[in-house]
Amino acid sequence: MMSSQKRKCASKESEPDARRRSRVRAGVAALVLTMLMCCPTLTRSQDVVSDAVAWLPPGTIALEYSDATALRGLPDYQTLRRHFLGRNLQSLENSLATIGIAESDINQLVLAWQSGNGKAFQLEGLATGTFDPDVMAQRASAAGIKPANVDGSKAYCVAAGSSQTCVVVLQGSLGIFGPLPVLNAMLQARAGTGSGLAGGGNLAALVQGARANAPIWGVALGSAVSKWFESWMPAGNSLQMNWGTAFRDVSSLSYRVNAGDDIDLRVKLMCASDQAAASLSQLMQGLKLIQSMAWQRAHPSQSNPFSDLDIEAADNQVTFHLTASYAALANPGMLGKQP
Repeated sequence: MMSSQKRKCASKESEPDARRRSRVRAGVAALVLTMLMCCPTLTRSQDVVSDAVAWLPPGTIALEYSDATALRGLPDYQTLRRHFLGRNLQSLENSLATIGIAESDINQLVLAWQSGNGKAFQLEGLATGTFDPDVMAQRASAAGIKPANVDGSKAYCVAAGSSQTCVVVLQGSLGIFGPLPVLNAMLQARAGTGSGLAGGGNLAALVQGARANAPIWGVALGSAVSKWFESWMPAGNSLQMNWGTAFRDVSSLSYRVNAGDDIDLRVKLMCASDQAAASLSQLMQGLKLIQSMAWQRAHPSQSNPFSDLDIEAADNQVTFHLTASYAALANPGMLGKQP
């Protein structure tokens, strides 16, 4: 009898506990669902960067991530894109448009580069968004573009030679692009029969260390560092300067661009030694002075956004920090003009 009463008592005591546990589980599930619904960009961006590291060829020496969905909500999206997004972006967009992929169809973009012949850099990468294979096939056919078979997938190639851009849609929301040999290597890495950046090398580690909660961020190694500065610095192509020599002691570069009421650019350079960092800092201070004088001559009535450029050297690192308004980006000679 007493045993039966104890069981009844235990049963009565466990019912509230069970209800509380049920409410807790329901609350946790709702919280997770809310996070996934409110923050899909974070999940997708993490996925596309991870895929890029896993699939991009080992010879890749620069990578840039951009969140087009987040950027479109900014005050002056087109100005920001024009000045800050990577080299060859307009050429890529033109190629994609030929086969029915509009800029507005893309949510996240990973641009990457390999050293090509001479000074040319070879463009490759991944994109997430909304891609319709049937529309692509129709537009390609109308443009006289026949699909090529790459490791069992259809690739549509626009242009030819060193500027060739081919596109493969892997799913309705994921695509890869680049020359045919690069796409073949990426598909093999995806299938586990080839190697990507994750198989070794410095760029994969640099990407993992530089990943940021910013709409634009990127990394570069070796010769890509000087190329980045040559294309981003104001009047970089017109300066009588050997950029390769200037950055020969720089092993890597990482940067991020945050955009809100103003544009915030932060750059970090890793040098071969403390002395190399100090020398590079002095060089960049000199370039800042030259830019200031040139700006005053060309735009005497306009404030120079580079007057607020902060350059610091600490140990073997050199860092740059610049905050600029959207209006300043419209000024001639501002950084980010593509070569």
